[in-house]
Amino acid sequence: MDWTTAVSNPQSLAQLPTDVGTLSVDLHEVIAHRDGPSVRLRFDLPVVPQPLPARWDAEANRTQVRLACFDVSELALSGFATTMNGRLSVQPAGDAWKVAFASDDVVLTLRSSLIRVESLSGYHDPGEDA
Repeated sequence: MDWTTAVSNPQSLAQLPTDVGTLSVDLHEVIAHRDGPSVRLRFDLPVVPQPLPARWDAEANRTQVRLACFDVSELALSGFATTMNGRLSVQPAGDAWKVAFASDDVVLTLRSSLIRVESLSGYHDPGEDA
């Protein structure tokens, strides 16, 4: 299921293409914090909002998302790599959400009762110009 359906603040994604939740993501970071407990995922999307936010680089071609998952009751991470391009998805799990990320080398799953977009930022990735 499209991960954007579980976000408690969907307005934060309103300027991105409507299919953004089905696109592959480039996972950069997973932070597990005992307070909450919470997990934060930082990943890139290969699209940018339209119109481009004024504070972003005019050449931005990537959107970086920080997704915060609160009240995490389960967390599993298998594998690791320097490049983690894969699919992020969610499934209802009772009164919570099961979040999953899968790439060739990495599988991450967690269970969270609240998922929120914490921040969006844009940058120019020259590798995307080729």
